[in-house]
Amino acid sequence: MTVTATDLPATAPSAASVPVPAARVVAIDVFRGLAILAVVIHHLAGMGVRYAPEGSAVATALAILNRSLLFVVPAFVFMTALVLTRSALRHFDARRYYRARAKTALLPYLLWTVLYVLFRFATGQEDAAEWSDPARWQVWVQYGKGYYHLYFLLVVLQFYVVLPLLLPLWRRRWPLWGVVVAAFALQLAVYGLNRVGVLDFAFPATMAVWYIPALTLGMYFGANDGAFETLWARGRGWIVGAAALGLAWFLPLSMAALQEEPVNTLAFSAANWAYTAAAVLALFGASLALSGVGGRVVPALTALGAISLQIYLLHPALLYLMEQWGFPAHPLLFSLTLLGYGAAALVVPVLIARALAGTAASRWLFGR
Repeated sequence: MTVTATDLPATAPSAASVPVPAARVVAIDVFRGLAILAVVIHHLAGMGVRYAPEGSAVATALAILNRSLLFVVPAFVFMTALVLTRSALRHFDARRYYRARAKTALLPYLLWTVLYVLFRFATGQEDAAEWSDPARWQVWVQYGKGYYHLYFLLVVLQFYVVLPLLLPLWRRRWPLWGVVVAAFALQLAVYGLNRVGVLDFAFPATMAVWYIPALTLGMYFGANDGAFETLWARGRGWIVGAAALGLAWFLPLSMAALQEEPVNTLAFSAANWAYTAAAVLALFGASLALSGVGGRVVPALTALGAISLQIYLLHPALLYLMEQWGFPAHPLLFSLTLLGYGAAALVVPVLIARALAGTAASRWLFGR
C-alpha cells in the first residue's frame, strides 16, 4: 500500500535491458486491489463475529473468513519488498530514497497515529486521562498502536530502513529452495530468540522481522525478473496446494486462539508463516492470471489498488462509526446490514480519495 506500480523501473537490475512485462505491472495493480478488498473483508468479518449470535452458522462462517484472511498484511509486505527491491537494484540514490520514504510513509504514519488517537478520545475508546501520559504516546508511536491497523505502516518503515543493507545479497542469483529454507530457518531463529528473552519484543507482529518469509520472497521475485511467472506456469498446483494445506494447519489453531483456548505458540506461529507465505504466492498467481482477463473486473481492481493506502487508512474509522448503529437480530437482516457496512467502508474512502486526488491535502494525508 505504500508503493505503486509506477515505482517499477523500465529495466531489470541486471546489465541487460529487460523490459518489465506489461502483465507483471497489471498483476501488481490487481494484487493490491484484491489485497485491499481482503483487508476490508477481514476487518468487517471481525466486527461481525462480535455481534453474530454465539454458536450460530453466521458467527462460525465469519470467524473462519476472518481467520482465513490473516495473510493480508504479509501480502502487502511481500509486494512492497518486490517493487522496491526491483527498483533499488536498478538504481539506488540513498538521499533520494530516504527522502521519498519519509514523505510517503513516515509522515503519514505519524499524522494518522495522532489522528486516530484523537479519534479514540473523541469516541470514548480511550480514557481522556491518557492524553497527557508520555508512556502511552510512546506505545502508540513506537509499536503502531495508535489504532489496530496502523502497525502495517510501522512494519514497512522498518523494512525501508534496512533495505539498502540487504541489496548486496540480491545482486547474485540464489536457488529458490535455498532462499525459502533460509527464510524459514531465520524466522524460527527470531522466534526462538524472542521466546527466550534475547529480543523480547513487546508486540512481535509490529516488527518487520516477524515477516521474514514474506519479505524474503518479495525481494527474491523483485530481484529475479520472470522468476515468479515461470514458477507459476510450472507449479501453480503446488502453490495452491501448499496454501490449502497451510490453511488446514493454521485454521484450527487460529480458531482456537480466537476462542481464547490455549494454543502452542510455536505451532501457531509456524502454521501462520507457512500459510501466509503460500497464500501470498497464490494471490500473486491469481492476480497474474486475472491480468489477462477482459471485462470490467481488472480495471476495477487496479483502480482500488491505486488508492489502497487511502482505503486502508480510512475504513477502520468508518467501520467503528457504523458499528455504533448496531445490528438487527434476524440472521438475514444481520447479514445484509453487515454487507451494507462493508460496502460503505469501501465506497466512502474511494470517494474521498478521488475528491482529494492531486491536492495538497492528499499529499499530506496519504503521501501522494
